[in-house]
Amino acid sequence: MKKSFILFALASTIIFSKCTSKKPAETASTDSLTTTAAVNNLTPTSLEDANSKIVDFKDITNKSKVTYIDFWASWCGPCKGEMPSSQALREEYTAKGVNFVYISLDEDKDAWASANKNFALPDGHSFVLPNPSSSEIPTKFNISSIPRYVLMDSNGNVVDDNAPRPSETERIKETLDKMLK
Repeated sequence: MKKSFILFALASTIIFSKCTSKKPAETASTDSLTTTAAVNNLTPTSLEDANSKIVDFKDITNKSKVTYIDFWASWCGPCKGEMPSSQALREEYTAKGVNFVYISLDEDKDAWASANKNFALPDGHSFVLPNPSSSEIPTKFNISSIPRYVLMDSNGNVVDDNAPRPSETERIKETLDKMLK
């Protein structure tokens, strides 16, 4: 009798533990399906704007004759130091047909959003990588340090993957003027 009771208690414990662990596993599985579905909507070239809209890299870099891409992050002192020069350059060259694109490598989207607002980066031109670990964008441009600037033509071809910084005013203006001709 005592043996039967122990076997019954052991069997009940095993069955009960499977039921209780099964429910969280099902929940986790459902959550991971939802997460997987969201991640599946992202491509290796996806970017996210300030309104959480997902756009593709090629859709923002073929808007004009020249695209000047600024790879930066909110925690990067030199990146932040370049922003006033970048703003002045953007004010002068946007009307001439240069598309300024800011791509943040921030993993903290709140920090990016705050810096984005502080620097008054224009809507539709400032983005963060929604899934940095699987993005092809930093790899495509061999981004190993920031700030980093890239110039592209209207066909999406990289003209200079280590373009002059905005603070190198004379050099970048000369380069942009040549590309705009």
